[in-house]
Amino acid sequence: MAAVPSLGGSASTTPFTQPAAWNPMQSIKPDQESCLQCHNGIAPASASHPLKLGCTACHGGDATALIKEKAHATLIHDPDAGTGKRNPSSLKVVHLSCGQAQCHSGFADDSRNWADHVRKSPMGTLAGMIAGLRFQWSGQTGKSAKFGIYAVEDEDGDTPLERGAVEKLSRLPYFAKKTVRRNPPTAATGDAVLLSNHFGDLLLRDRCFSCHLDAPAPEGMFRSQGCAACHSRYNENGLYAGNDPTIPKDQPGHPASHTMTVLPSQQVCTQCHRQFETDAPLASQTGFDGERQHFRFAGTGQPVIDVHRKAGMECIDCHTAFDVMGDGNIYSRQHQAVEVRCTTCHGTESAYPETAKIETENDPAVRLSRHYKGWQNQIGDEMALTANGNKMPNVKKIGKRFVFFSKRTGKQIPIPQAAWKRSAHTLPGHAGKLECTTCHASWVPQCQGCHITYDQAAHTQGKDPWGSGPRHSTQWTQPRLMKGPRGKIAPVLDQPIRSLTVLDGQGHPLPVINEEGDMEGTYNEWQFTNPLGYSGSNLMYAAQPHSVKKSVRSCAGCHLSPETLGLGEGELKIKGDSSGEDDEYNFLVLTDIKTLKNQLSPSAAVTLRGQPVAGTGQPNARPLNQAEILRTLRVGNCIPCHDAYDDPVYRNLEKSYEFEKKIQHRRLRDRILNKR
Repeated sequence: MAAVPSLGGSASTTPFTQPAAWNPMQSIKPDQESCLQCHNGIAPASASHPLKLGCTACHGGDATALIKEKAHATLIHDPDAGTGKRNPSSLKVVHLSCGQAQCHSGFADDSRNWADHVRKSPMGTLAGMIAGLRFQWSGQTGKSAKFGIYAVEDEDGDTPLERGAVEKLSRLPYFAKKTVRRNPPTAATGDAVLLSNHFGDLLLRDRCFSCHLDAPAPEGMFRSQGCAACHSRYNENGLYAGNDPTIPKDQPGHPASHTMTVLPSQQVCTQCHRQFETDAPLASQTGFDGERQHFRFAGTGQPVIDVHRKAGMECIDCHTAFDVMGDGNIYSRQHQAVEVRCTTCHGTESAYPETAKIETENDPAVRLSRHYKGWQNQIGDEMALTANGNKMPNVKKIGKRFVFFSKRTGKQIPIPQAAWKRSAHTLPGHAGKLECTTCHASWVPQCQGCHITYDQAAHTQGKDPWGSGPRHSTQWTQPRLMKGPRGKIAPVLDQPIRSLTVLDGQGHPLPVINEEGDMEGTYNEWQFTNPLGYSGSNLMYAAQPHSVKKSVRSCAGCHLSPETLGLGEGELKIKGDSSGEDDEYNFLVLTDIKTLKNQLSPSAAVTLRGQPVAGTGQPNARPLNQAEILRTLRVGNCIPCHDAYDDPVYRNLEKSYEFEKKIQHRRLRDRILNKR
């Protein structure tokens, strides 16, 4: 079998080959196909994929055969997908179906080459997840992505390195030869088998790879792989509801129908992004498409629904096609691939959103809007621009207003502008220094049960070596803060301490061997250290928690909360020396101190002296430093009396601090307190 050129990579970087018996150049005409003699009643895939297009154009197979086994022998499919031969859109074979030239690939206008983009996207490669875990656990020295689920290369000569893009990814190494499993890369495909001595690579393959686009759906959930993972709709019970007589209606695992959707529903997104989904009755609502939507707010408390979601917006309304399916570049981290910002629609404290007018019918904003309901963009429309300079296809400037349009319903919502709230957004201590979500995010999800144990004895007995306990348990906490990868203070996706236990066949912990071949310890609650010397088990990760409210967190929530600043739970005593050298902090949780693991609380990310403890795999991100912590806490002394954003004392803090030292301030403070 001959090697097939890859999507976004040379033939030497892809293990995928086309079926020997199928040749698209020899396909018969659609009206000569025999497929519908059996599949009579099947629905057309979409308006742009009508039945008259034929079946073999997408599925392959022998359209002249009347015997099922012969007709289906050369169907395009991924043998490892676990869904039989019915899905031709797996990323391993997508270049033979959706990615054929002039379908969703091969255009001079690169914005139409979606099949190429998806294979390079973070959802396709999992490059960010891989690089983050490998760096945190000292599997690699740098934070940039080096590996993906498969090898891929960006060959267009335009790699925006300044945005974090990389030129290529190698296939993630296998942990020792015995773990090279189904469909291993071979010399015939030009992708050599890379072996690894780092246990994190086995963890990634066995546990973490269940989230990428080509992964089989977790038990109890139903979805497809590749392009169909988002564009093919499944019922919650996994049963087929169409009219194709060859598909059983009592066998779970089939899509609801053969119909594909251009605009994936919110339920499709939250099947993987489960931290934003719930079965709690109070948080449920009916979506635009009539399906019941679920938001997982289980755990401590009942967090409020994000203000955008409450207004009826869906995931696809904020996230553009380039956000979700990629823009043709390979990024190391998810935040680098996302082009939408709060400022895209709401502007900044001093400026309205940037805009540009549609000038031609070939503009992507026009083409994409043809799939929206009840409205369409046209030449002359003035559209908001994303951080990457692309037009936001459903945000228009109409007169002096900015208006959001729902892609699925056409609902219009006026967009409030940050410049309207100048008293809050123009505070000298805040303006340009904080992400919008630093104040407007009300909660962050915290995943529980992340101690990772690998038991070789269970593996030899045919059981899951990673244990069978619950893998997804979520609580909700007030966001801590850190310096985010974009240079601003941002909320932290709160994570529990992660550690790893590895037991051999006799139940003994395996040794940890360093590069010199010496034993450093055992994988028994092993606390990893990243290459910068900070904790790889205690993670700080700046995130957009999707928990935005119109109202903001209290001033005291940051300026009087050492826990928010990363110091851990405890009591802070600020002494007279403004350098902070004499300040004391008594930890509430003493677990690590008593077990001699650490001189700090388990949840501490940074010391009072500004020394980082928690590691982060995000480039340019870090915990707050001492100057930032002290500057934030110092404002806390003013808040009991000055608790309003428009209080004039915050317009010039240095002048206010000078006045605070004078006798006039003391007398004024005493007079105010005596009135209470």
